[in-house]
Amino acid sequence: MRSLKGIISILFIVVFALMVILLNSGPPKPIVSAEGKKITLVQGSYCWNKIIGFECVDKISPPEILENNKITPFPVSPNSEIKIHFKKPPIDEIEVEKWLDKSESALIKVEGDVFSAPQEKGIYIYTVSGRWEKGSSSFVFSIRVK
Repeated sequence: MRSLKGIISILFIVVFALMVILLNSGPPKPIVSAEGKKITLVQGSYCWNKIIGFECVDKISPPEILENNKITPFPVSPNSEIKIHFKKPPIDEIEVEKWLDKSESALIKVEGDVFSAPQEKGIYIYTVSGRWEKGSSSFVFSIRVK
């Protein structure tokens, strides 16, 4: 009888801890892919409503984030389709920006959850942003058009 109470107590604690972790988790992370392979992402700036308060994190510029995390640009062919998938889709359309330098960016046209890589060879840095009921978030990645 004592061991059954112990097992039930442990099970209750584990379920409670999992619920707190899930309810207190951060923004949904997208899966970004090109040519059938996943592209490495890094969390950018975000504001998120957690069970224990509201958290806003303002990060350095996307080019600096990638540099600090030693992210290698993902190789793609010219005009490759870049697909963005969130398990929990944002309320609004996703927003994609291409970084022109360390302080300036331009919006990229996204159709559905897809946009095209540039035709010209080079390294390109992007942010993917979305907004949910609990807040907003951005993620950073880089490609190298071969």
